[in-house]
Amino acid sequence: YDNFLSFKDLRDLLFARESESVAIDCYVNTCLFLPRQENPNIFKNFGYLGAALKGYVQSCKDDKSKEQHFDYSFRTLDCAPTEFDLLFSPMHVGTNHWALLVINIKEKEFHVYDSLRNKDHRDIPQYVEELRRYMKGKYIDAENWSLRYPDPCPQQGSGDDCAIFTYKYMECLARRDTQGLPFSQNDMPTMRAKFAIHFIKAYFNA
Repeated sequence: YDNFLSFKDLRDLLFARESESVAIDCYVNTCLFLPRQENPNIFKNFGYLGAALKGYVQSCKDDKSKEQHFDYSFRTLDCAPTEFDLLFSPMHVGTNHWALLVINIKEKEFHVYDSLRNKDHRDIPQYVEELRRYMKGKYIDAENWSLRYPDPCPQQGSGDDCAIFTYKYMECLARRDTQGLPFSQNDMPTMRAKFAIHFIKAYFNA
């Protein structure tokens, strides 16, 4: 991969600091997209738009910039979006929070999995509205699709675990292990260690 994790990224994973978009992208590319024989529990019914939303809509000064922003995300797909049931799009919300936007093509809805549901993240509906406008006439006419926050959705405590929650939401959805989304804040230290070990192994295997 062009931008693999640095030692600092691994240290941040292990010691409960914020995780950046490169960590999310590396996790998806080295875990969820493994060949079927290596990862038999993953259903290949999803597409990944990449964690390319760090700049987010408010950083786009005009419509052309917004379109380029979405063009970049959709170019990461290997095939047409309509060939998937789900499209995963990690969102960098506000200044320091990650949440997961799922474009549920099968149910014709936008789903947001947010580990800080008690916070008022106004830029999430704003982003979805911009995405609706972009997709119409290009990929999918989602103008009338609703925006939902599915329950139950595990919530984080204090700390910088939002990116780890975002990883786990994607993993559970890719495995169709959605009955209660079986993880919690108590699992975060173990999850960070597992992700760090996974990245180290993936680095040396590559």
